[in-house]
Amino acid sequence: MRTNEYCRKTQATTNSGKTPLLCLLSLSAILLAPVAGCARLTKGPVLLRVSQHRAAIMWETNKDGPGKLYYGQGPRPNQWVHSTAEKVEYETATTGGQADQKTAFIHKGWLQDLKPGHTYNYCVAGAGVLSEMYEFRTTPKDASEVTFVVYGDSRTHPQTHRKLVELMKEKKLDFIVHTGDLVTKGDRYEQWGPQFFVPIKGLAENIPFYIAKGNHEGSGGNFERLLIPPGQDNNFSFDYGPVHYLCVDNVSRGMSTEERLGLIVADAINSKARWKFVSFHVPSLNFGGHRSDWGYPDALPTLAKAGVDFVMTGHSHQYERFRPVAPPPGTDGSYVTYVTTGGGGAPLRDIEPTVYHAYAEKVNHFCVFHIKGNRLTMHAIDIEGRVIDHFEVTKTNGSLNEEYLRTTVPMEQVLAQQALNRDRKD
Repeated sequence: MRTNEYCRKTQATTNSGKTPLLCLLSLSAILLAPVAGCARLTKGPVLLRVSQHRAAIMWETNKDGPGKLYYGQGPRPNQWVHSTAEKVEYETATTGGQADQKTAFIHKGWLQDLKPGHTYNYCVAGAGVLSEMYEFRTTPKDASEVTFVVYGDSRTHPQTHRKLVELMKEKKLDFIVHTGDLVTKGDRYEQWGPQFFVPIKGLAENIPFYIAKGNHEGSGGNFERLLIPPGQDNNFSFDYGPVHYLCVDNVSRGMSTEERLGLIVADAINSKARWKFVSFHVPSLNFGGHRSDWGYPDALPTLAKAGVDFVMTGHSHQYERFRPVAPPPGTDGSYVTYVTTGGGGAPLRDIEPTVYHAYAEKVNHFCVFHIKGNRLTMHAIDIEGRVIDHFEVTKTNGSLNEEYLRTTVPMEQVLAQQALNRDRKD
């Protein structure tokens, strides 16, 4: 038996202990071009930016060669798209302290002309690799119900990240939003596998990840190489039923804070969705941890004017939900709920208690949102699976229920507290 053939058979029967792609074995002689040594799928596949009519998928191999992404609605995918690998060379440290030269090949591709609300099967092939069969569901055209997770700062401790992912896998999720800081040092390519892609294995193949770039992702381009689909950039939005979600990169150079806030306003105002969410990495409201106030003093009034309901951020390694912040007196705008969800695995930071908190805790966690009709519920779940925070809110004809509105705090008071915090930092 040739080495190539042996490696393929070994991989097919040992990959995560799942059933091999028997329906595609007849194609393997064509799909798996000869390569030297054992070819492996070294990252992914990962679902990115799934919508009603298309979906992006990335994966990485340790061998060069063209790839194919097979997909369809039956057990035998009958459509495919080609992928050309992007070569990445990097170093890893050996036990003797010497640098070991490594090479990886990143593949990304779009599945086009999909049907809304349908389940598709897919697998990746080529460069000596034939993956398992995975499935995902496109965004429904009309949906009144959605369940999703938001979390962030999963870097540094992959065991913690993995434990949270195992808890997420118990939920019936439609999508996941990550608020950034996937790895400790994003310019070190060798960290991306163990700190991000390994912990999300078994989840990201079937549930799409939408990711806001964090400051630890670095400026060397690894984040973009791995996680930005062809033709896309770091700022993007998507819709799922009653939710409109915007992810903004507020850590990279090239765009001013004013321009980023303008992007948020333009995006939110143009959406007719009942619930509007925004995620970026560095918070505009955060007490404890870094005490971040990105966009001060303009961010809070701008977000209210845009009609945003929830701002989900990370950066400070803690859980922190603020009471809804009222729009400036005498102005129209939304009551914005700010949440810092930075407990995905990075070293935890102390909380600075304040009357503006609805709940705050130094804890590893993630947030689960469930929306059905005009009712939204959120559970913050810790690493032991316990619910540490819960709230419900309804929206009728654009207005929040009175019980929730009674918990609001005046924006001018919050801005005054932020000014005091800035003086303390200076």
